[in-house]
Amino acid sequence: MGDDSPVQNIQSLTDWLLSDARLLNDTAALDQAIVDKIHEAGIPLTRYTTGVPSLHPQVNSFSTLWEKDKGLSFREYRQNPNVPMKRTSPIFVAYDTGRSQRFHLETMDLEGEYELLQEFRENGLTDYVVLALPFSDGSFKAMSFATDRPGGFSKTDLEILHGLRLPLATTIEIRYLRHLANLLMETYVGHVAGRRVLNGEIKRGSGENIQAVIWFCDLKGFTNLSEKLEAPVLIDYLNTYLEIIEAAITSHGGEILKFIGDAVLAIFQPSNSDETETARAALEAAMQAQNEISNVNQERVNQNLPAIACGIGIHYGDVHYGNVGGMKRLDFTVIGPAVNLASRLESLTRDLGQSILVSSTIADLDVGQLQELGTFKLKGIETEETVFAPLTAP
Repeated sequence: MGDDSPVQNIQSLTDWLLSDARLLNDTAALDQAIVDKIHEAGIPLTRYTTGVPSLHPQVNSFSTLWEKDKGLSFREYRQNPNVPMKRTSPIFVAYDTGRSQRFHLETMDLEGEYELLQEFRENGLTDYVVLALPFSDGSFKAMSFATDRPGGFSKTDLEILHGLRLPLATTIEIRYLRHLANLLMETYVGHVAGRRVLNGEIKRGSGENIQAVIWFCDLKGFTNLSEKLEAPVLIDYLNTYLEIIEAAITSHGGEILKFIGDAVLAIFQPSNSDETETARAALEAAMQAQNEISNVNQERVNQNLPAIACGIGIHYGDVHYGNVGGMKRLDFTVIGPAVNLASRLESLTRDLGQSILVSSTIADLDVGQLQELGTFKLKGIETEETVFAPLTAP
């Protein structure tokens, strides 16, 4: 391809970007293929990046980086929301203004320019091009290309790269939208549930009956605190608690289905029908959460902040796992008597002065050392339930 004219190269690469490249669902495969195609066009590429701002709650943007002799790597840029973002790269000019730029590093005066450019020159790069990619929503994303060839990119190289700007934007936007859909589903619905929604299980009433360990937890005294604490302190209190709960659940294979105010509903689904290991994982997650809350409370007391206290109820049973809701607003969740029982166990933690309670069904699965606390009539549950607590619970 390198011997073809710029117009032929642009057309050939455009045809590929708008056909076969669209079928590459894997980000790494797509970026490596783009690099390979650019090399085939005779362009001496040494460094390549894509930059896409993100809607992730903790990540400002994602970037792919390819470097000669190093291959592909992926980067996340996290930003403290209380600290203004420094515009340290020409990439931000592309984001903000839609302007593409070229920096001939061999000859230009870098005084007063971006520190990044001086670093590129010191690493042997001779030319750096940033292309602003127009997306259909009116925003701009960016790609950058750099070379270490003496003299930098040729006129033909630049003509090809700029000729590819629009088809590259189309291909990258398709990938970005796919990434965005997965990201939003995982962030707001959960990894497993989000994947099922994207796979087409979105009709109201669709779903299946499954067996799962149900986890329900709720803060103690939150209503009283919410009336006393200022909003920033209250939000920090709630976020600290939810971060601990999330880490404990996900690190043990569980999935949070929803936050209900200060309550959390999660499930642990048995793999290979091993309900005992799943129940143990859920109980270990509960122990981890309560231990971490105890550790955090020591710091909070020293800072004159209110201590965190929550109850956790765990049960194993049959639930309906799927979509429920109105005509235009759906919720992917679990429903059934087993969910109600887990919720009632959590409520009982207040009366019994316990941090974790489990049902007799969990106790029958040999999950570890438990103490029987008695048999109780739970609100909304027809039969009485024998309740247990871990011997070593905080």
